[in-house]
Amino acid sequence: MTSFDLSRRGLILGAAGGAALLAAGRPHPLQAAAHATAPLPTFYDRMVGNLRVTTLLDGYFKLDQNLVTNLGDEQIAEGMKAAYLDPANPIPLAISTHVIRQGDQVSLIDAGAGGAFGPSAGRLLTSLESLGVAPEDVTRIVLTHMHPDHIGGLIGDNGPVFPNASLHVSETDHAFWTDETIASGAPESSQGFFALARAVSEAYTQRTEMFGDNTDLGGGLTTLAMPGHTPGHSGVRVSDGSDQLIIWGDSTALASLQFSHPDAGIAFDADGVQAAETRRRVLDMVVADKIAVAGTHLPFPGIGHVEEKDGAYAWVPEEWQHI
Repeated sequence: MTSFDLSRRGLILGAAGGAALLAAGRPHPLQAAAHATAPLPTFYDRMVGNLRVTTLLDGYFKLDQNLVTNLGDEQIAEGMKAAYLDPANPIPLAISTHVIRQGDQVSLIDAGAGGAFGPSAGRLLTSLESLGVAPEDVTRIVLTHMHPDHIGGLIGDNGPVFPNASLHVSETDHAFWTDETIASGAPESSQGFFALARAVSEAYTQRTEMFGDNTDLGGGLTTLAMPGHTPGHSGVRVSDGSDQLIIWGDSTALASLQFSHPDAGIAFDADGVQAAETRRRVLDMVVADKIAVAGTHLPFPGIGHVEEKDGAYAWVPEEWQHI
């Protein structure tokens, strides 16, 4: 893929959600002190076989409705009202990360926004500390993709935040976001996305491992190709025995809209048509196989199941599990 299109519907970066993501694209260092007054860490534990999966709330941001694509204003308003959200306001989206622990292995799926989103996000280190996990304890980091709200927490004032972790990233996504030719042809509003991806790549260059489509990473983790939102966007299947959970990153991000309208996208989709095709394929798979799923931007803790409903889909949040 040699083109870059984040300009649909004008990519209204002056709006609340767009401004947040534009800020996130700049390679800001992590500033833990800025989050000293943030709410207490929020996390949710559940088991997948013998694997402990902990969802951490890194924070949140507000997405302006003008950044929703392939959906009319009335449909957006109806979807928000059905979810008991005020259609006069931006759409609130969580930013979640996932920690998977078994023995001495501590894997992190995505790393949150770091200091890029201001005080509404960047709680990852505080949340890890509440679990008794120090940055040096993390042995492996797997990225669903290289957007700022997934990689911002990887770098800080002194370089890489996680000194002992290997970084696993899609070969396709890494090649795209670090390609100088593609970056030079991207709109000015998107340059920060590329700059942050390059900074992360340089910080972890000696410890980066590329994966392809559907790669077994070991330890119960397998990548799943889910392209469209970014060229190499990937899910992660967490499995132990017959038990499994699919962490699908941003494949479906807008709970109030994209289950009932799966063709609806976000202006930050690199390929909106492919993203919608991927979303339908993944939703059909988890419905048919009754697989539990977790999403980065679904209402926290963002774990549940999907059912068919009225020719589309419906989100069924998992009841809180006590372990």
